[in-house]
Amino acid sequence: MRIRAAAAAAAAIVGLLPIGAGAASAQPYAAHTSAAHQIGTMKEWGTGIHKSYRRGNTLYLTMYYTQKSPDTLVPLGFGLSLWNFSAPGEGQLRGISATWWNPVRHRWEKPSYHESNGLFGFDLPASSTVKLASGKVGHVYVRVKFGKTAHTGLWHFEPMVTAYSLLTRKGASDSNFLSDSRHQYTSTLRP
Repeated sequence: MRIRAAAAAAAAIVGLLPIGAGAASAQPYAAHTSAAHQIGTMKEWGTGIHKSYRRGNTLYLTMYYTQKSPDTLVPLGFGLSLWNFSAPGEGQLRGISATWWNPVRHRWEKPSYHESNGLFGFDLPASSTVKLASGKVGHVYVRVKFGKTAHTGLWHFEPMVTAYSLLTRKGASDSNFLSDSRHQYTSTLRP
């Protein structure tokens, strides 16, 4: 009996603080347990990708994004995924470099990060004021240079918004999300 009473007391104590909520939390428990849900859609696409390139050429890509929701989209970062099935998985970006026009700093910059399996990431500064209302279209410029050692063959490109937040009409943070639809493109790299 004592063991059951102790277990019941422990369960009652644990129940006072939901998992993930701190003891100093000012929000009611219900706010911590409501599940985020889809409130709209986001689409990403690009222009400027030609059918073929040669080593030494530069691709000039305009990445576009739009959203439809009751909220305002605040992009935090963008990405360009590129891959070639004939290139080794961790060597996708060999001989390839990229720069992007940072719309906040108004200058060309190197990617914020890159992953050897084929992703260039472009993060906006924390002080960014870039916002996109529902139905509007935003864009980012990216340059991709194919060097002498880049793998030849068929390349796949996928522009994307990699991170974002949502603001309600009153400017409050919204933890819900948008469904995501991305376009993919292909181009052949020749020696």
